[in-house]
Amino acid sequence: MDLSSSAVRVLALGEVSSGFQVEACMEGLLPQGAALDSAANSAELVIQAIADVVRRSGSKRNQVAIAVPGSLVISRQISMPVEFTDADIEQQINLESDQFIPYPLDDVYFDFVVLGPNARNPQTADVLLIVARNDVIDRRVEALASAGLSAAVVDVEAYALESAFPLIASSLPRAARDGITAMVDVGGTSTTLNVLQKGATVFTREQSFGGEQLLLQLQERHEMNAAEARAAIDSNNLPGDSEAMVLAPFMDSLASQVGRLLQVFFSATGETTLDQVVLSGGCAGLPGVADVVGQYLGIDTRIGNPFSSVQFASGLDAARLRATGHAWMIAAGLAMRSMSDVSR
Repeated sequence: MDLSSSAVRVLALGEVSSGFQVEACMEGLLPQGAALDSAANSAELVIQAIADVVRRSGSKRNQVAIAVPGSLVISRQISMPVEFTDADIEQQINLESDQFIPYPLDDVYFDFVVLGPNARNPQTADVLLIVARNDVIDRRVEALASAGLSAAVVDVEAYALESAFPLIASSLPRAARDGITAMVDVGGTSTTLNVLQKGATVFTREQSFGGEQLLLQLQERHEMNAAEARAAIDSNNLPGDSEAMVLAPFMDSLASQVGRLLQVFFSATGETTLDQVVLSGGCAGLPGVADVVGQYLGIDTRIGNPFSSVQFASGLDAARLRATGHAWMIAAGLAMRSMSDVSR
């Protein structure tokens, strides 16, 4: 379940002989400004949307994988003795929490994954530690409970992109599959970057920029409400001079934002090149956006579609879902967690 700033998306995947099959797929749009991390009355709108989307999806599953934005978690790499077990690492984090976590332990949830031996000191292991405040997680878990669901997995949006990579890998050039690929998900209020090397995360970052800026500009210029502006964008039927005066500048800004995120990656890692940029999220559906971003970056850029090579259960509109697959990347990554070790 992707709880984005603009929609609630429910996706259930199953395994078939040829790969994966979409068994349930449904979304419900949210009113502008509605969010679980906002005021109580706004959160109630999200809770209602969850219950409605689950009901309309027809899915009988009651365990869900969800994700939180990177801006709501603390992510840091720490070192531990290489011989430590997971239990040892957890105990050490608890003992030395003041070094690793800037909040009292009672106020947070944390988890970790061992990345492997440190390249410079093989006697230590690199450990990725993720910390979230209790209220961030509890709001989401309670919202699920209101629809009769429970959270089997709470992930981070950037890492959900990694989980979705196997669904798009076959559509990428071999150099991108074996090299360095930047997955960029442009949502309603934020843009999430996950840089993968051979399909494994090496860098993540998030910044505030998204499609709501385009919606607001369109509303202001043409005195439209949010629903009218969203419909105009979705149908590619912008009024008046909006294509030149609103859409084109927005896509230029989007390209610039992606460029800034990648510059942070280059500066932080010492890398100088990328093999591929893959765009997803609602804004990836804007006509020509991959060309604009690709020309700005000078890097081959394409739209990621997790539905391009999957099957669909009977009763689902495969053509429509494939046409909007770019918006389902995070949901697809979360659904893929049931195909792997959910304890990751």
